[in-house]
Amino acid sequence: MTFLYSLRLGRWGIASFSLFAFVLTLGQAAGFYQLAGNTPAERAAFGRSMTQLAAQLTVLLPPPIRPDTVGGYLQFRAYGALAIVFAIWALVSAAGAARGDEERGLVEMVLSTGTSRADVVVGRFAAFAAGSFAAAAAAGLGVAVAVDGAHETISAASVLGATVVLAGLALCCYSITLVIAQLAAARLATAISGAVLLALFLVNSLGRNLDWLQHWQWISPFHYYELSRTLPPGGSVDVRATEILFAIAVTGAIAAALAFSFRDLGAPLVRPPAVARRSTTHKVGFALPWLAPVLRGVYERRVGLLVWTLGVAALAMTMVALTKSIVQPILSVPGLATYFNSFIQGGIYPALLGFTWFGIAQLLMAGYAIMQVARWSAEDTDGRLELMLSNPVPRRFVVVERFAVLLVCTLIIVGVSGWAVAFESRQQSIDLNTATVMAATLLLVPFTFFFAAIGSVLATRWPRATVGVLAAVALAGYFLTQLGPIFKWPSWTQDLSAFHLYGTPMTSGVDGFGLAIMFAVIAMGFIVSALLIERRDIGA
Repeated sequence: MTFLYSLRLGRWGIASFSLFAFVLTLGQAAGFYQLAGNTPAERAAFGRSMTQLAAQLTVLLPPPIRPDTVGGYLQFRAYGALAIVFAIWALVSAAGAARGDEERGLVEMVLSTGTSRADVVVGRFAAFAAGSFAAAAAAGLGVAVAVDGAHETISAASVLGATVVLAGLALCCYSITLVIAQLAAARLATAISGAVLLALFLVNSLGRNLDWLQHWQWISPFHYYELSRTLPPGGSVDVRATEILFAIAVTGAIAAALAFSFRDLGAPLVRPPAVARRSTTHKVGFALPWLAPVLRGVYERRVGLLVWTLGVAALAMTMVALTKSIVQPILSVPGLATYFNSFIQGGIYPALLGFTWFGIAQLLMAGYAIMQVARWSAEDTDGRLELMLSNPVPRRFVVVERFAVLLVCTLIIVGVSGWAVAFESRQQSIDLNTATVMAATLLLVPFTFFFAAIGSVLATRWPRATVGVLAAVALAGYFLTQLGPIFKWPSWTQDLSAFHLYGTPMTSGVDGFGLAIMFAVIAMGFIVSALLIERRDIGA
């Protein structure tokens, strides 16, 4: 019963990520046939160029195996990206299952039927397991359809192996988040889980370049995922590594079930002792600023905001510090000069930082926007929105407050990260134009609001489906920028993606047209959200 109920609650996420996984592998396979050519010589040359390029970017991606074949190329491009996508999905789903449903009163309703607490956790874990296998299988189906359409063959066993390993990684990330959600307070669970998963990802990815970090790769589930390379010719599943992934997943689920059995609803398992506070009387003039809704909203998010700010800034400094070690090998490979010629006009260091750090920053800020929108959706379904409107305040003020709080938080995160880039670049003796770095950094604000505006419309109209749909929109926009140029799609299709609208400010300056489109989407989302929230029933 709990399993079926959990499946129903997660149906939007399963459908969205399954469709996305299918389209991604299908599109990447079609892109391979478009780029690699048909003759063995053409594919060998393509494989060499991909190997040379990937060797300089191991800080982000694992080195490919046989990228001259469709299997090796998909393992590198498609399944490397799907690992990140499925980890994000697991994070959002587990945090929502452990804490989001609790705040909405759904967990209490299920427990009132006589269902044990352990069964609640096991049911949610089993439902996500079914969903992750379905989405991973959809990715494998995309591979099979594309290869069959090109009149080639790929081993069914290798596709099945890739499916199992991908689902294993998703389950591992899901169980880690479940455990953290039991230990941390509700408002901190998502932020802490995201920080932990990001740290585990970086331990593995940076460990490929930093010798001292290699000794710690074993703690990362992403390391065990990468040990299996099933799609390239001669590839296989690392059985022991896969067993470790599923062992972590099952152990985490059991630990989460035990922790949930011993904690109170709405409270973490381990609560710090309460600090006695002396009652004081403040002057009205001093208290008024903290009564402002915007400052109140920022204060409520203070711990999560601090985690995001420090995490993004630390990652920014890390990427700048690694720039030199990436640039020098690139300059030593003449064959890559043509590839980088299109965006090297502003200098190799700005170009690479724009490609690596600001590319990562876009993904992070898109994720931050999705997390804030998820909070807005939860407020609608758990009764908090109804409580806010009982003050009373005009409904449109809720939209205004949400956007204002997000603006302050976003400015803090991107502002500190911009300072971190400037500071570390000076430490590394990298000559960067301060105005260019500032422009690229501030451009992340409308980029974040692009997704927030779309999410605000979804949250005020279809709150329960918001997170899954918005995540699919963000991921589709990201890969649209990669597949569009390969298939020579019309330029207007690229303008549908915020990642394309952001442009390459580190080398080409701010794209005024793209910025105007982002502002138009933000304004339209703001207006439509305000109109929708005035007309619909709260909680419906």
